[in-house]
This record gives sequence, C-alpha cells and structure tokens, in this order.
Amino acid sequence: MKLNKTAIIAILGLNIGVYGCSANNSNTDNSASADTSAKTNGTATAYTDDVREIVGMDHGKRTIRIASDERISHPELRKNQANRFIVMSKKDYYLYVYEGQGADTVLLARYDCAFSQKKGNKQQRGDMKTPHCTMLHPFKITEIKDASAWVHDFGDGRGAIKSYGNYFLRLLTDPHKGIGIHGSTNNEESVPGRASEGCIRLKDEDIIDLRKNYAFVGMKVVIKAEDKDDLPFETRAFKKQNILRKRHLNPSSTLSNEQIQKAPIEFKATK
Repeated sequence: MKLNKTAIIAILGLNIGVYGCSANNSNTDNSASADTSAKTNGTATAYTDDVREIVGMDHGKRTIRIASDERISHPELRKNQANRFIVMSKKDYYLYVYEGQGADTVLLARYDCAFSQKKGNKQQRGDMKTPHCTMLHPFKITEIKDASAWVHDFGDGRGAIKSYGNYFLRLLTDPHKGIGIHGSTNNEESVPGRASEGCIRLKDEDIIDLRKNYAFVGMKVVIKAEDKDDLPFETRAFKKQNILRKRHLNPSSTLSNEQIQKAPIEFKATK
C-alpha cells in the first residue's frame, strides 16, 4: 500500500512534502527509482561499486569500517523546527537531517555514523544490535544530555573511558531502553562503521553540530533497516540539491553477520 503526502504528514506529525512512502518501506515499492546502471563514482542515486565494508579487529572485537564522506551542514536553510526530522541509513552509514518546506523536503545536514556491532533489529538487551523502525512508527528524541564527562567500560581492557562526546540524544525506542545518538570520544576511528553496543555514534564534532543547529526534544527519528534503500523524498532532495555521496551500497552486496564472522581481518584498531 502506498501512502500519500497527507498520510505521511499525519504519521510524522510534520508539514513536509514527501513522495509516496509505502507502509512496509520495501525496496520494491518504497526505494528510490535510481538509475543503478549509471557509473557509480560519487553520484547521488546510483549504487557505488568502488566502496565496500571492511572487516577488522577493534580492541578484540570484529567490526566493520567503510570509507568516510564529507559532512554536509546548512543551518542557513532552516525555516521551521517543527518540520525537521532525522533519517538514518544502516545500509549506507549516514545520518540525514531533513526539513519539510512547502512541497519539498530539504536536506539540511548529513553525517557519517556508526551502528551496532551486529546487524538486524534489536531484540533484547545486550544483543549488540541497533533498533530500526519505519516511517509509520518513528522513534523520537526524548532527552538531550551533556555527556562530556560520561565514561563507559567496553570490557576491552581500556577501562572506563570517555566515550560519548559532548552530547547524548536519548531516543524513545520502545520496548528497548538506553539507545541514543552520541559522539565517539576515544573511538572516532569507528565512524563510519559497525562497532557500538547498540547506540549510534557520530564524530565528536558532528554531534556538536547536530545538537547546536538541528536537534530538539520531540524530534522524530527514523532508522531504516539494513535492507532498505533511499525513500522517494530522499532521492528527490539528493537530485534537486545535487548531493553527491561516496556510499550507496547495493543491499545484495553488503555483509551478513555470518560473513562478518568469517571474513579475513583487514585492519586492527590501534587507539
């Protein structure tokens, strides 16, 4: 079933111009109609064939790293905070900030991010997975905390170390608790990639930019599953704003949890 613009507005509680997002976010009905046959070097919509997930050891744990991309941040394009929302791509390792402006959805910001060590939807505490959701049932920011003095022991021999950057943006991800967006102090090499216990990591300077310019309590947050591609309104924004990106992975070419465990080790974290 396809949802029209009015339905999406009601779901997110936003006045945004989005285009035909489907109820199940399936790749067939809800992904962008990208020209995947085009050459894929730094394009907005075609799949990238020169970037892949790399498996390595991060303080004794198998993790993924992938080529980093440039940050995009345009606070001068903001118009109405109430129409602002976040979409994250587990597949492509990006956090996007959008704002509905009339008939358009405008991309305000883009950051590299890192997700959980294991792929898939979170099922229980300690499973090392990041929860995902749909446009029908988005998460939201419930609290923004100063995390500059927070420490965490990852059980990797480094002890309790600063790990969160300046801010922790707590998410309502029922029934799971403790999930948030934060910095990556002492773990910045892990961004973008797969390394967290379930939260979403940004680079320390990016969590500051997100907090300063875009984030607010009550903001809607959509985390797409690993097999979900661009939503139609995202493709429209990328094309209209000429947004290029290094990572747009073909879902069929990404690594499964089983493949991650069997893959050769290509790097070892040194910090």
